[in-house]
Amino acid sequence: MATDGCEVQMTEPDATIELLTTAPGRAGLVMDFDGVLSPIVTDPASSRLLDGTADLLAGLARRLDLVALISGRPLAFLRDRAPVDGVALLGSYGLEELRDGVTHTEPAIEAWLPAVHEASAELHRAFDNEDGVKVEDKAVSVAMHWRLAPDRTAAAAAVASAVREISERTGLVAEPGKLVVELIPPVRQDKGTALTRLVERLGLARVVYAGDDLGDLPALRAAVAGGGHALVVTHGPETPPDLLEVATHTFDGVEAFAQWLGRLRAALDSAAPTEPA
Repeated sequence: MATDGCEVQMTEPDATIELLTTAPGRAGLVMDFDGVLSPIVTDPASSRLLDGTADLLAGLARRLDLVALISGRPLAFLRDRAPVDGVALLGSYGLEELRDGVTHTEPAIEAWLPAVHEASAELHRAFDNEDGVKVEDKAVSVAMHWRLAPDRTAAAAAVASAVREISERTGLVAEPGKLVVELIPPVRQDKGTALTRLVERLGLARVVYAGDDLGDLPALRAAVAGGGHALVVTHGPETPPDLLEVATHTFDGVEAFAQWLGRLRAALDSAAPTEPA
């Protein structure tokens, strides 16, 4: 398989463990939150780390040069749901980043916040009384979910029509996902550019990225292009085919991925030099 000129070879998960345990001081593991570390839920507000995952991440952060989360969720959400020592947090597709306890937001976003607020108000007026359709306000964007809609096809069509009209009028860009679409500012930023920025800042030799949705595709491709691996957590027929095309390995659900994280942590601990007594 190939993607963007990069030849992708499907590997066994042990190959990724070997990649990260070789010179872990120059290696990074970066992941999405929902659908990778947290089970997919019908109500986005109820999303939580899978039990035991926080301890795994903390252990990995002590061994790898970088352990980070890049999510479409706002940074405030990540700070609340994944407050793990040593784990870097990037929200809103990397537009918000927590560094040294301080939130940094891309300056170009400020000019688009009035359009985001306008879009949010209009979507609330149109859909707050629609059964199973939820408007989610984020720090620098607004998302529409219809997972709970009794007629998903009809809900998807109604949301698409509203989002298209708002996008054309405001200049906000529609970012699709699984049973969700998000209106975001047209600032050149995605999970791929966020990942590349982290790699360059830290001088990493290799990076592995794990994702499960279309918003993860740029980061998965960036990881492969840099000589790293692209891990895809699958969720049955909801998994976008494009992700399978770029994957170097797949995991059947968040539980399987968590088990792999445990194996990675054990391998890193075994490979680490013994500290003097």
